[in-house]
Amino acid sequence: MDAVRLALALSLALAALACDGRPAAPAPAGGAPDPLEPLRQLEASRRAATDFSRQPSSDRLHGPDPIALRPVDPRGRPAAPGAPALLSPLRGRDALVLLDASLRELSRAPAPASPTGVAVLPSGEVFASGEASPALFRYALRGTSIEPSGRVELAGVRGVRDLAAGPEGVLYALDERAGALVTLRPGPAGADGHLALERWDEPIGAGPFRVVRLARHLLVGCLLDHTLVVLPVGPDGRPLPGGAARIRHDGPIWSFDALETEGGGLLLAAGGVEDHPLDRTGGSFGYIDSFVFLYRVATGARPEVARLSAVNVSEHGVLTPKAIAISAVPGSADVRVIATGYGGDRRAELLFRAAEAGLSPAPEVSTRPLAPGVAAMAALGGGAFAYADPLLDAWLLDAGGELVKRPVHDGEDARSGEVRLGEALFFTSLMAPWNRTDGPLSRFTCETCHFEGYVDGRTHHTGRGDVRATTKPLLGLFNNRPHFSRALDPDLTTVADNEFRVAGALSGHDPWFSLSREAAPWLVDLGVFAGRDGPSGRAELAPEALRRALMSFLMELSHRANPAVLGRTGFTPLERDGARVFRDRCARCHAPVLRSDDPGSAVPFERWEDLVLAPEGAIVWGRAGYEKTGVVPYVHEQGARVPSLRRLYKKRPYFTNGSARTLRDVLERARFAAPGGPGAAAAPGTAAAPGAAAAPGAAAAPGAFFHDGAPAGEGLVALDPAAIEALLAFLDLL
Repeated sequence: MDAVRLALALSLALAALACDGRPAAPAPAGGAPDPLEPLRQLEASRRAATDFSRQPSSDRLHGPDPIALRPVDPRGRPAAPGAPALLSPLRGRDALVLLDASLRELSRAPAPASPTGVAVLPSGEVFASGEASPALFRYALRGTSIEPSGRVELAGVRGVRDLAAGPEGVLYALDERAGALVTLRPGPAGADGHLALERWDEPIGAGPFRVVRLARHLLVGCLLDHTLVVLPVGPDGRPLPGGAARIRHDGPIWSFDALETEGGGLLLAAGGVEDHPLDRTGGSFGYIDSFVFLYRVATGARPEVARLSAVNVSEHGVLTPKAIAISAVPGSADVRVIATGYGGDRRAELLFRAAEAGLSPAPEVSTRPLAPGVAAMAALGGGAFAYADPLLDAWLLDAGGELVKRPVHDGEDARSGEVRLGEALFFTSLMAPWNRTDGPLSRFTCETCHFEGYVDGRTHHTGRGDVRATTKPLLGLFNNRPHFSRALDPDLTTVADNEFRVAGALSGHDPWFSLSREAAPWLVDLGVFAGRDGPSGRAELAPEALRRALMSFLMELSHRANPAVLGRTGFTPLERDGARVFRDRCARCHAPVLRSDDPGSAVPFERWEDLVLAPEGAIVWGRAGYEKTGVVPYVHEQGARVPSLRRLYKKRPYFTNGSARTLRDVLERARFAAPGGPGAAAAPGTAAAPGAAAAPGAAAAPGAFFHDGAPAGEGLVALDPAAIEALLAFLDLL
């Protein structure tokens, strides 16, 4: 082993305990050239060439992204050859596609912005939802064509993450931002094409992202609450008050499906992270394998939940299962669960045999190859399955033989193979292919803790004393350095190298490795080993190339457009008041800069409106320095790096220690030093803090600010109710 590789291998011994707290790898020994220096030069040149005021949001930059599948026939009957069979929204193209059973595209129609949900009513009407649109689009199927036929405007909703239909003609929409379930009964369309409707809203939990309707139950997955909610449904299709059953885990649940049983209960299969606190004391990430869970659930006056089985599917190459299906085995009391893995290249079939005491908790597990990136699946009959794969930007047909890939034909996608490789490194196990699943040892991907690049809702132990920390988004890193709460990664070059080092720290393998074509043949589909104009001739990718690819992807992984600003041209009076309060009270730390480490990139107040309401939402609202604001224990001896406030609605819970569940909670805890010191009148937008008085003569230091745990002392003031409402309106735009 040469000196460079030896030095990088020795960095394993220094593997720190968190993504936000790793010391940099030691310098190469013996004066050997630093293999990371070309990457630092690349990063510097790209930063210099990037206009961060207009860096595109990542909504359309990562391909067409087929994200879901829904059978055209809600009763599940197989389609005739060439006839419409499936509907699939293209999240990256704002389109809804109609497919036949061979997954060939028959028709395409415009969809709500960033479409992620589709539902079919018994009448045959089709509805699509978008996470960046307050409207549901309605369609009619005419032969092999899908045609727009109206829309439902949902007042007060920024976007709808998922959509389901009931046999009574009702729709169930998930408002991810508000944490609400919206039940709708569409009526006839008016002259303007908008549909009349009845509507019922109810809170459901933090981060609702998936909804499934059965005959007698409605199931909702709340990602950030780590909860599945099982609701009984009344004859009119509305969820019944009371009687809901809840399944809670220590970590996110990514997929679920259920089978109703005699007696009114159901069997529920769920795919998620290991139900165990994340353990980082070993130098990497422990107890974060992917699992399939089987539950027996009863709703009603006395809801009951019993876990029947927990199977570590990471052992079988199934990582981050986002698609799962449960079914009864014909002619027996056995149950079959099929789980796919977004981050792995296997499909697992779990056969739970019936026994005298019920289903055996130890299923028979068999696997077969499947391309990574599967986000949704649909049964086609006869044992065949269709998959939607946004990583490969394709639909996959699995009829028990060779897997057939149907790429989305899209002339817009001009990404390089390098960026697509970086996406694969982020979302699959390629970064640490030798990881094992043994006790705390786990096989995982970045998305295990960063769902779609954002967060998992966890506040986990960092392995450093009693310090705990919330997960941070990995979007928007390019202009937000140094990186992470402890801010020990000065640039993306360091981030990329540390990700390889820490991800595989306990695998027993050198993180400075090459990746061969044989190890991941599916990468050919991404144009990595075979270019779009023919074979590239490369048989393997060098360690530098892998890190460069991850960096290139992270440079493009900007935040998605904020639904709250789409179509907007000006602040409301309340939002403008909030901008002023923010300028006067918050901007000293959460700086209005385009590069967090460059005070010279500050945006003047008169330009805030233009940049905030642009889809890119480019202002970082953070800076490179540390602050101690009472959020303890501090992750660094100097406090914590001032975080970016971009897309706050995707970052819950709040504060480094996760103690604030809502932004209102954040603002109500805030305390400031009033200008002028003891006895001075509070500044506009503030009120004297209840109980803030301390010993005679005590006063807060000029400019003092506390997010939490403010000490008792004269001069501390709180935000008044009007200022809080104005700030909430403004923060919603960031």
